[in-house]
Amino acid sequence: MAEVAGLHDGAALVTIDSATSVSDANAALASVKGDLLHIKLTMEAGSAGTLGLDVLRSPGDEERTRLFYDTAAKELGVDRTRSGNVSSTVPDLGIQKGQLALVDGKLSLDVFVDRSIIEAYANTHRSITTRAYPSRTDSLGLQLFGEGSTVTSLSVWKMGGMAV
Repeated sequence: MAEVAGLHDGAALVTIDSATSVSDANAALASVKGDLLHIKLTMEAGSAGTLGLDVLRSPGDEERTRLFYDTAAKELGVDRTRSGNVSSTVPDLGIQKGQLALVDGKLSLDVFVDRSIIEAYANTHRSITTRAYPSRTDSLGLQLFGEGSTVTSLSVWKMGGMAV
């Protein structure tokens, strides 16, 4: 989409366009930090029980907001149990999830991180919008997970702010 590409601030920071292991993809993501990012990801579930992406992740994994797919339950969800949430009186904002069918065994995510807002569109059929307020200033990383899955494509761009 031209509108989305217009929000990108420069060339892609990471581009993977062939089957890659989760660990190799994470090595490519290791230097990517930010809270204004656009991530396009496709993963083949393979034998993974859960797979997905952590955003706003601290280096030691103390904080993260997890976008996940549970293959047994066929559910897409967001786990905010370790999101930090310094602006909330409730320290654990829990897990929200809903039904989603994979397409040819693949999960495609189009994720926008705009400071505290996280929007994820999955397989063009479902979306999740949530907020996260990390308490740590270093909660800016990305990491994939899903032992037994394969990354089939991944692109990450730095973005200008979307909010007015």
